[in-house]
Amino acid sequence: MEIITLDELLGVMPEHAVVDLTDDAESGSIDEGNLDQAEQSAIRDLELYASRHYALPLPPVDAVRELVRQLTKCHLYFRRSAYPEEVMELYKQLQKKMQNLTPLSLGIPGVEPEAGTENAGISVSAPAQRFPDNFTGFNG
Repeated sequence: MEIITLDELLGVMPEHAVVDLTDDAESGSIDEGNLDQAEQSAIRDLELYASRHYALPLPPVDAVRELVRQLTKCHLYFRRSAYPEEVMELYKQLQKKMQNLTPLSLGIPGVEPEAGTENAGISVSAPAQRFPDNFTGFNG
């Protein structure tokens, strides 16, 4: 595994689930190849969204590790045709979180926001007022 460890993944799902979701040969053990593929899918998901603000590959800071851990769980379940609804809900929440990434949200040291992005609100530009304040219409 590249960014997270098996122990970290086991913090969000039981080992028997990891075995069930990776063991295509029914050997009763975790298939490292399938586990690595799920993690790579998770990393690609995160990098798709993060590439707007960050240089890739992402360093394994805590926020990156947590997103990859949760996404790997989802991708392990997605290997099977049927998965619990809560896994799909988790994936939707993670997608929303990734869509809302900012240059500072992952806590990667040395990343500064781009100039002009400090205010993410809406900016309005209007032309200068052309008529005096007491203007009521045309005389005619």
